[in-house]
This record gives sequence, structure tokens and C-alpha cells, in this order.
Amino acid sequence: MKIALLSHLASSTAPTGAERSLALLARGLSARGHKVAVAIPDRWALREELEAVGVSVTPVPVRQCWLVQYGPQPLWRQAARGLRYAWPDPGSRGFRNWLSELMPDVVHVNCLSHLRGAAAARSLGLPVVWHLREILPPGPRRRWFAGRLRSDATRIVAVSEAVAEWVREEDLGDRVEVVHNGVDPPSGDIDRVASRGRFNLPSTAVVVSLFSQLVVHKGALDLVCAAHAAVLENQKLHFLIAGHGPASFAGQLRRKIAAGAAAGHIHLAPPQPEIWELLAAVDMLALPTLWPDPLPRAVMEAMAAGRPVVAYENGGVSEMVVHGETGLLCQPGDVEGLTRIILAAAGDEALRNRMGEAGRRRARELFSVERHVNRMEQVLRESMSSERA
Repeated sequence: MKIALLSHLASSTAPTGAERSLALLARGLSARGHKVAVAIPDRWALREELEAVGVSVTPVPVRQCWLVQYGPQPLWRQAARGLRYAWPDPGSRGFRNWLSELMPDVVHVNCLSHLRGAAAARSLGLPVVWHLREILPPGPRRRWFAGRLRSDATRIVAVSEAVAEWVREEDLGDRVEVVHNGVDPPSGDIDRVASRGRFNLPSTAVVVSLFSQLVVHKGALDLVCAAHAAVLENQKLHFLIAGHGPASFAGQLRRKIAAGAAAGHIHLAPPQPEIWELLAAVDMLALPTLWPDPLPRAVMEAMAAGRPVVAYENGGVSEMVVHGETGLLCQPGDVEGLTRIILAAAGDEALRNRMGEAGRRRARELFSVERHVNRMEQVLRESMSSERA
């Protein structure tokens, strides 16, 4: 097959989980002999990695529709984003020209924001597999996006049941299929002592990590509050928060860290290109996401590395983490509950090891790259066949 993959670009500082997932899919499809071409709207950190394995990557600027956040947004911001998207986009014609020259057998649209890419593909009569990695609450905005899916998507892939649920509620259940993302852990062990040294972590500490975009809804402030309380009961606890976000939030986070008992136990790091080295240095992952997270890549990676997960129970996390078996869960926003489950895992090494190994087995079963590429390859072929029929 000749396959066009259309990527969005959510952050200029580091690739998001959605972009990393697309890159893994591109590599997997290319390795099976498919001709894969990726379109990106701007400079992309993953470009060289893909070109090194024979995947064509072309910058094709086109405006995205950034109205896909789950949580409430100020009306002025929604209006500004809506107007910006609705304003004539000079990149649309160039994007359609790129597709018409390539004429792929099928177009894969990565994320809901790439509306213009999907519309361009359909205008050329090309089948579109729309890969959804977003959860939207009920309301006019969701109905509007559902209308775009209805008009332009041949097939819809949801990364989790939590994503598929809203698609079904919008009467698109006959087009949607759940395909979990894949994760590709290294085959060998990474030196734990060296990894701890790199992050200046004590060798005897019990280390809890959060790695994500540093924005409010990812829950870093809740984790810091829990850390201040937990360290009062267990001085061996240390916390490693890795990521990048707006300067205003970074300042707020630093002030929150400095204001409590865990100030000397919380370590900040930039985004990590080699996430497996970070995971080698820590004992568990924390993910107190305030909004439903569709299928957090950090959870998959932690499970694949044999690390238990402590998290808020919402979105795709609920179908990834088995409470008491591969991690510990509490209700979103329950900082006291988060503190309790961190302390429970931190105080029982045997429990951590048991949950970590169970998580590793579950990751192999549900989130292997081979399984993911197999299922995506099948969906892409079927979309071609249904379009021809």
C-alpha cells in the first residue's frame, strides 16, 4: 500500500505521545514494505528518525483546528481559535496539491485537529482512516466535530474505549474500532545506578516520576501537594517531574514545590528523548490527570518497563491499569487518596515488584508494536476495500 500519514504538531518543544505513536506506526508499516509518506505542518523532532528508516517526511503547512481540549476554555480563547481556523488558509491548496501528486491508496489522519487534511483527502476521493486520540464532553462542539467525522472519515480508529464511547454516542458506532497504541521497550536492561546519577537521585530513595507536558490538567500541582504530605511520613520518597510547559505554569509549579516539606525531595528535568533511561531510574509512575486522558503513553511505557502506576482513575487509564494488580488508582482530584496510594506503594517493595511485573505482562499482551501495526494495517486495507466497493 501507498499510505499518507498526516501528523499534527501540538508542541514546538518536544513530540507529544500522539506524534510518537504515529512515528512508531510509520516505522512499522515501512518495515513491512509499504510506501509511507508523512506530512508535517512545521519542523518536527522526529523527522530525521523516520527518514533514516526510509520514510518520506515532507513539511506541508496547513492550519489545525485547536478546539479539541476536553476541559472548559475561556470563551474568548474558543472564539479566537475558531476564527483563526475559519479564516482562509493559504496552506490548504498546497496540502491538496501534495496529496494529489502523491495519490496514496489510503490517508491516515492523526488526531481530530487535522480537519483540513481529512477534507482535502475526501475531496480527492481518497479513503480516510481518522485516528482519534481525544475525548470530548457532550455539547455543540462535540456535535460539530462529529459532523466532520461523518462527512470525511471512511473508518475511525479510537485509541481506547473511552474515546470510542463518545463517537458511538454521536451515532458513528458503525465506523469506529478500538486499536490500542503500541510501545517498543528496549531489549536489554539499562543501568539503574547510572540513570539515578544522571538525575541526581539518591541511590536508596523510592522515586516517583511524572513525565508529561507541564500544563494544569496533567496534574503536576496535585502531585506536588501529595508529595509534601507523603514525605512527612516517608523520608525515602523522592519525586522526579520531567517535561516542559508554559513559563507561567512552570513558575507556579516551582513556587508550589518550594512551599512545602518535600522541597528538597522534588527534582525537575526537561523533556527526555530517552524515556527508558528515566524509567530505569524510578520506582513508579504517577499520573494524576485532571481531565480524562485517552490512552496516556506514559502509562504504557511505565508498564512495559515493569514500573507500577499510581494514578487518577479516568479516561483510558481505567482500561490500562488494573487496580491492585498493575497499579493503584484513586478518584480524580482526591489528593489525599493520591497521597495514600503513593505511600502504600512506596512502603512495600514486594508489592511494587509484583505490580510492576504484572504491568509488564499486560503491556506485552495489549500494547505491543506488532499487535498495533497488525491491526492498523488491517484497518487501512479494509478502508481501501470498502471505498472501492
